Amino acid sequence: MIRPKTENLDVIVNVTDTESWDQYVQKLNKFLEPYNDSIQAQKNDVCRPGRYYEQPDNGVLNYPKRACQFNRTQLGNCSGIRDNTHYGYSTGQPCVFIKMNRVINFYAGANQSMNVTCAGKRDEDAENLGNFVMFPANGNIDLMYFPYYGKKFHVNYTQPLVAVKFLNVTPNVEVNVECRINAANIATDDERDKFAGRVAFKLRINKT
Repeated sequence: MIRPKTENLDVIVNVTDTESWDQYVQKLNKFLEPYNDSIQAQKNDVCRPGRYYEQPDNGVLNYPKRACQFNRTQLGNCSGIRDNTHYGYSTGQPCVFIKMNRVINFYAGANQSMNVTCAGKRDEDAENLGNFVMFPANGNIDLMYFPYYGKKFHVNYTQPLVAVKFLNVTPNVEVNVECRINAANIATDDERDKFAGRVAFKLRINKT
């Protein structure tokens, strides 16, 4: 899924009209608050990257499960920290956040590295989409955020995010974007399920 959460997965921004994007900014502020570094340091663990954070019960109920830190500062220029561009929405360079739905006991990646990639759905979309940058770098999602043990047991779990900052989208044109997660055990080509390992959304930056 994407954040900010919008109707019909459309992100429409009028750069000169604050009201057109302020709702997105407020939603993102609320969404990202649990990722504040101070909150993560207080509640979650510093984990070793590159491997699953397994917490077996071994016959004794291991509760609650600990969660790995995902710090807001990892989102770089999309973190919203000391950001007078409001996640880029006031300058026509918006940040869109990609997140995976939570699946209990799922070992995403099958012990191999994984990342998110984005592209225009059609040739004209690719041309109009322009350049973008991703945070963390290369859209990487670390194995340490898996498995997820469920809301009851994984109390402070904050799922990993990938932020995409679009730098020069062609203005006044609707652009169809698709982002996919590249992982050994996540299918992205099931035409019966448009959201299996991928999400598509429309992006439009209006400038007068």
